[in-house]
Amino acid sequence: MRIVFGQRNFKIREFSPQELGFISDSSIDFNIEVRQNYFHIYWIPFCGTGKEWAIRRNGELYELPLEYHYHIQNRQLKIRSPWYTYTWLILIALGFLIYSSQEKIENYNRDQQDRVSFIESVGQFDTKIEKAKRNQFFVLEDLKDNNDQSKMYLKVEKVYADKIDFTVIPGFFLESSGLKLEECYDQNKAQLDKITVLKSELKNAFARDFDVSQSNTFTGSDLLKSRKAYRITSIEEGWSIVLESSLIFKDSAVIQIEISSTGSEFTIMSIQNTENHIPWDITLPLKIKSGNRSNPVNFFLSSKKKDDFSFYNNDSFKTEIKVLDSFGTEHLYQLSGNHDYCTLTKFS
Repeated sequence: MRIVFGQRNFKIREFSPQELGFISDSSIDFNIEVRQNYFHIYWIPFCGTGKEWAIRRNGELYELPLEYHYHIQNRQLKIRSPWYTYTWLILIALGFLIYSSQEKIENYNRDQQDRVSFIESVGQFDTKIEKAKRNQFFVLEDLKDNNDQSKMYLKVEKVYADKIDFTVIPGFFLESSGLKLEECYDQNKAQLDKITVLKSELKNAFARDFDVSQSNTFTGSDLLKSRKAYRITSIEEGWSIVLESSLIFKDSAVIQIEISSTGSEFTIMSIQNTENHIPWDITLPLKIKSGNRSNPVNFFLSSKKKDDFSFYNNDSFKTEIKVLDSFGTEHLYQLSGNHDYCTLTKFS
């Protein structure tokens, strides 16, 4: 791309010789012009490069005689360059101001969005405390000694209207055991310390002011009555139920689905069709043991062959499966699919 630039000039002021005191004869047919020299890019003025005086006669420009220059200098005329001499610089400055203004507006909007999100996160945090579950761990961070060994894990044992009973798992104990958090609790819960904490104290162990949270000036709370300031970094669920499904066989009369469990044990309490009326062949309640990725627990969900049922007119299906985890918490899954596939989705 070729960049066009160069030097040009334009008239900014015009005088008659009489105005400057050169000639008293009014019949003289020329004028004296002050012309602004400027550097341009694509013919748009970038900056001024000085002024020059010239004579215009019969539409033509001529150089001003030297004696006229001396006379003009003695008059000490002050002629300013017009603002548009610096059009490019003004455009650049204007563009920078617009960019800066937009950036400030975007930063302000982003800050407001962050504040709204923070308020929502505080509300969600409070809800988790009010509706704490027995399969949850409250993770505490020591504000003065922030490392994995100084963390504390509070396992929810019992939830009251205004307080929660916990089992305390120190971070150094968890690391030395070499076990996962759930396994460490299961194998050592009898010997671990117990503590009761008010819900109001738990809520105060989370930065509730946006500016404080951003400035890292939150002082924490002595939740464990150990003269150490802690803050709650997260509330995590353990003993999760992890299920995957795959379609093994399906024809016009029967269907067989394999479900693989790689998480905590659970019990299937009910199966209810919401689309189509598959006659499932299963005895409830059905307890499924815990599994893992290397050793999953697989079971089959099959239908009975009945004369009054067929997939011929309705190939798709949806079924709600209600299960209870090992802590008595209810979870709802939806099993859906057609002749090609099936999926298992957790609702709650």
